[in-house]
Amino acid sequence: MVGRSLASILGLERPDIHKQTGHPLNKPRAVVREIDGQLVLDDPDALAMVRAIGKHNCGQLLLENAERMEHFVKRIFERDDSPNNVVITLINADDIHGREIAELLIPGHDWNAYRARGELPLARGLAGRDGINEFLDLFDREAGDKLRKTNGIAIVVIHEGVAEIFTPKDLTKSNSQ
Repeated sequence: MVGRSLASILGLERPDIHKQTGHPLNKPRAVVREIDGQLVLDDPDALAMVRAIGKHNCGQLLLENAERMEHFVKRIFERDDSPNNVVITLINADDIHGREIAELLIPGHDWNAYRARGELPLARGLAGRDGINEFLDLFDREAGDKLRKTNGIAIVVIHEGVAEIFTPKDLTKSNSQ
């Protein structure tokens, strides 16, 4: 493969490669729609890519906050909370979805103090599992389903328009990378 371009590897140098009858790449999935007088590109493949990158970045945010997340794992045991009733949250308060839940979890908090220091305003702590699950279902059904299937302690990260669910085992993976 050395010396071959990425376009060559992907078959993009031969535009006729996808002209086979019924090949899925023959069918355009992206369409332009007019909504309220504005042209809007509706591209499910691009949206899927943006969501995948956002979920990856949730993992990066978890890595950056692993020590604080480990603190909350210990707090669950110290408080004798049941992991069936509580989750650990790591929420970007500047996120389109995170700002609403951050304000509900920590009403009136001065998020501008973090911004003034050049920090990302993060709501970190413990929250009721059922309420967080209901909230996730409003914007990221995949994350809501994953939380319902997660046994034991769950860490919910909301960042970059998506949510992702982790467990304390992911903190160890993060620290070893």
